[in-house]
Amino acid sequence: MQYNPLGRTGLNVSRVGFGGGGIGQVWGATTREEAVKAVHRALDLGINYFDVAPAYGDGKAEEALGIALEGRSEGVIIGTKVRVPANNLADATGAVQRSMETSLRLLKRDSVDILHVHNRFTENRGDVPNSLSADDVMGPVLKAYQAVQQAGKTRFIGLSAMDHHVPTLKTIMESGDWDTVLAYYNLLNWTAHLSPPPGAALFDNGQNILLAKKHNMGVIGIRSHAAGALTSGVDRPVPPDNDLLRQDVASAAQLGFLLDGNIKTLSQAATVFCLMNEDIHTTVPGVKNQAETEEMAGCIDLASFSEAQMTRLKELYFKGFRY
Repeated sequence: MQYNPLGRTGLNVSRVGFGGGGIGQVWGATTREEAVKAVHRALDLGINYFDVAPAYGDGKAEEALGIALEGRSEGVIIGTKVRVPANNLADATGAVQRSMETSLRLLKRDSVDILHVHNRFTENRGDVPNSLSADDVMGPVLKAYQAVQQAGKTRFIGLSAMDHHVPTLKTIMESGDWDTVLAYYNLLNWTAHLSPPPGAALFDNGQNILLAKKHNMGVIGIRSHAAGALTSGVDRPVPPDNDLLRQDVASAAQLGFLLDGNIKTLSQAATVFCLMNEDIHTTVPGVKNQAETEEMAGCIDLASFSEAQMTRLKELYFKGFRY
């Protein structure tokens, strides 16, 4: 395994991390036993960063990780999250503290390394359910997170940065108060690093990786596999109204040219692509069993895409995967 400093935090994280959505049964079915084995295998392979959240299976991911880490001697770095109730910001500090108490109990730990805000950021609070404005995040939410930090329950605080109102996210990141960012970045959406292609039907992540770099924030790549579109097949029922996933599956079907040489699966290609971006300190695929864990960890030894492959990929991307 290879390791990177996580921005200004001083934490040294594995370049391939472990996304807890899988063991929280967000990305298809698994069992508690298999989830624990997946964590054990990750540790064996040198993975040391684990990203979980209460929302991943209503605590299942945190609980499985807590069980798996019992009796293990490896040093681990854990990030979890709180979705702050937007309808009761007067008690933001209490809400964050209560959520943390539950998370720490499930994780069987006294503290975590990073606590991320798990809300969406919009121009006005409530533009979408549970969304927060810049004033909310830089006011009562920041105060709540700093209170937990001062109590020794988390070392660092960070932001989830997926599908936000771009000016709002930029305002929050420019404050310099947050240590890390969870950045949405994959083969089908590069907007955390580049401007979106003209006319592309992508949600724009506002080049937040570059903004994080400016402030020396740690960058944790999320959704590397586009909710399962960048795998051999989505392993759960797809709601009929999930147009984004259906669109991503159609786009991913055009990426077979990346399966050449040492890259045998689309899932490997998805991880290699993220590893090629040196501004991402760790990427957290949502694995749910030992086989997926082994495949993802093994990507650290795979060669980057060839120049010809990158040329073809850029042609497709900037055409919005349309001919």
